[in-house]
Formats: sequence, structure tokens, C-alpha cells
Amino acid sequence: MVGAVVRAAAALAVGLLTACAAPQPAAERTAVDVAADGYVYGYAPVTLARTRANMLCLLPVNQLHHQSATADPTSRVVVAPNVDTLYSIAWLDLRGGPVLLTHPDMGARYVDFQFLDIYTDVFANVGTRATGAAAGAHVVVPPGWDGPLPPDAAVLESPTWDAWMIGRTLVESATDLEAARAVQRQYSLTVLTAPVADAPPPLPPTACGSNPDPQALAASGPQFFDELSAILAANPPPPAGAPLLDELADLGVRPGARPSAGSADTVAALATGVVRGERRIRDLVASDRQSGQVWHSLSTAGRYGTDYLQRAVVATIGLGANVPEESTYHVARVAADGTTLRGETGYLLRFPPGALPPVDDRGFWSVTLYGPDMFLVANPVDRYAVGDRTPGLVRGPDGGLDVWVSSRPPIPDGSNWLPAPPGEFVLMFRSYLPTDRDWVPPEPVPQP
Repeated sequence: MVGAVVRAAAALAVGLLTACAAPQPAAERTAVDVAADGYVYGYAPVTLARTRANMLCLLPVNQLHHQSATADPTSRVVVAPNVDTLYSIAWLDLRGGPVLLTHPDMGARYVDFQFLDIYTDVFANVGTRATGAAAGAHVVVPPGWDGPLPPDAAVLESPTWDAWMIGRTLVESATDLEAARAVQRQYSLTVLTAPVADAPPPLPPTACGSNPDPQALAASGPQFFDELSAILAANPPPPAGAPLLDELADLGVRPGARPSAGSADTVAALATGVVRGERRIRDLVASDRQSGQVWHSLSTAGRYGTDYLQRAVVATIGLGANVPEESTYHVARVAADGTTLRGETGYLLRFPPGALPPVDDRGFWSVTLYGPDMFLVANPVDRYAVGDRTPGLVRGPDGGLDVWVSSRPPIPDGSNWLPAPPGEFVLMFRSYLPTDRDWVPPEPVPQP
């Protein structure tokens, strides 16, 4: 279900972010400039709120939903799902009081519970790396909570009243699937009833069947800012955004407001700002095609500060990406020769002897293939990733590992094949519990 969401485009990204995100002198800024910045600012929280709305049509707030199988091409709720873990999802509404998470002893199995606020910053992790394998109890409390709490539970304070919990439980192999499910069934989530009298209003109710698409924000035009205004009312934003939010308030973008019903000039500026902001995000997502680099990493995932452009980019290609100490993500859209990755070309990923991804013994790695829309693509062998647990991989005589990425299987042995569609595709390399965050995957080399 998740994905998931660049150690981002290194020098190019830094240059682009400086050019695109640096505020202009106040005297030069127009209403359209402010609206474009506001669209970039709101992109991630609105994407998350829409995703939440869609999921709440299937599961209530403050309840765990367990994915019983690894992701496949039918998993189209959140971009870039991994196929290594079973997901356990919960949307937390802390207006009713704290929420208690408990889990059993994990033993050697990798488990992580990731907590994101509504603005997509990660505020806590629970599991193998962060808190250890032993059985545990953790209570998530709303902002500023000073009420009673269970005496033996660790406290996690959410910066916002709405939060997203993403649990990941590693599946070692097909024969391990039922054991992983059995572990999932031992997770529990309980609301500790203690409603907060001065809590802000909830997010607007969902309209199941007509919720707007989380992958098509710009299509809403000025109404995008109505959604952002509702989020600001339900979840007071981090103070660091105050200068931009003050400017947006002059355009009617205020907590609980409906800016799309403003004056004709203001609404026109908002509409143009949406177009410009969307272009800014898409240009950065596509910038690797001209950068000369192959792999780009989501190095700031989970902790964005005021880098709203990078936050929007991650929401576009890997919503729910974790912090780098938990997992690193490298994304490739081009090959070693700079051409766009296409399945009919065929590529070799060559891992020399002793150069497999550096991960902790408790972690794992995988390379997953997606279509240009960042969702999995059906293939004849139902293989969507290759990693350290893929059965039947054949090492070379020197101990190295070659992975063939193509729309056609390698001849004569197809054991190391990662199937691709005939057209364009994207690769995402994940390292869970990385021991060297500077490591970069081998470049995909086109084959004749």
C-alpha cells in the first residue's frame, strides 16, 4: 500500500532548489508568485489528506488495517509500494485522546512502525532499529498533551492532530508469508479515551466515490487552496512556515477559509499559481534526465524543514518515504549513457564481488521496477523486485551478481531477470538499515 516516496539530485537538485525555492524580494513578489509557492507548500499535506480520505472509505480512523499479501500491480492507493514487507496502516485522529500501540517480541524479523504528521514529516519510528526487537508499548499523544498516560508506555508526541502510521513487517520468502501474518495479528492499537476539549476541528468528512485523486492535485485548480485551508484549520502548521502563510492569508488562504470563492483577480492568481507550482515540481522530478547522473536519492526524506519543493517531490514519487537512517532510496529514470530507461532496450546491473548493498544484518535491500506513474507493472512471472531474499539468483564465477532488467528474459538463464514493460520505466533501490548512506547502486548499462 505504501510506498512509498531523491539523496536528492545532488548538485543539480541543490541548484534547482535554490533557484526555485528561494523567496524573491518582497517588492518583486506578485500574487501569482505567492500562489505558486503556496501550491508547492501545500502539495504534500494535500496529497496525504486525499490519500487519507480514500483509505478512510475502507477503514475507520484509529484502527489497524493489515495488508495480508505483498504489493502487486493492483496496489494503486499510494505510489511506489515496496514488495518486501506486509504493511500495517492506521490513520490516527488524536482529538479523541492518545492512541496506544503494542507489539510482540520481533526476534530476528525486521519490523518498523513509522509515524508521519499531516505535513509528511516523520516524527517517530518504533521497531528493529529505533527501539529494538523486544515487545513494547508506545503511546502517541496529541500536541501539548499533559493528561494521564499508561505508566509503562514510551511517549511519542505528534506535531499534528492527524497522523499516519505505516507498519512494515518483513517477509523473508513465500514460505514465510503466513508467519509474517501471524506477527501482524499480534499488533494492537487502542484509543485511550480522553477527549481533548480545545482540539481543533477535524478534517472534512470523506466523500467516498468522489474523492479527488491524490495523484492529480493540479486538476482541482483554485479549489486546491480550499483543501489546504481545511488542513491548516485541522492541523496548525509548523511555525517555520509563517512568513509564506502570512502572504497566502492575503490571498484568502486561511484556516477554514474557501479561497476559491474570493475575488475574480485573486482566484485567477491562485489558478495560475497552481499551474506554475505544478510545473516547478514536475521539472525537478524530471531533472535527472538532464543532470548527467543516473541515481538520485531521497536524502532528506522525512525531515524537510522549509524545503517544501523537496517535500513535494517526495510526495510525488515516494509518499511515505522513511528517514535515511531507517531506509535509503535511490531512483533512476535514465541509463548509464543518459538515455531514458526502456524495457525493449535491456540493461545490466552489475554488482562486483563484495560490492552488494551495505546493510545491517537485521536489514535488507531490493531494487523495484515501476511504470512512469510510480506503480508496479504486471509481468508474466509476477516478479516486481530483485533483492537479497530473491530465490534462485545465480552468482557469477567471481561471486558477483548480474541483474538483467528488460522486457525480454535473458538467454539462456532467466533466473536473474527483473521484468520491465516495453516502454519507459523507473527503478527504485531501497536499503533498509543502511550501514553506508553514501553508497550508490551500480548504473544500469544498456545491452546490445
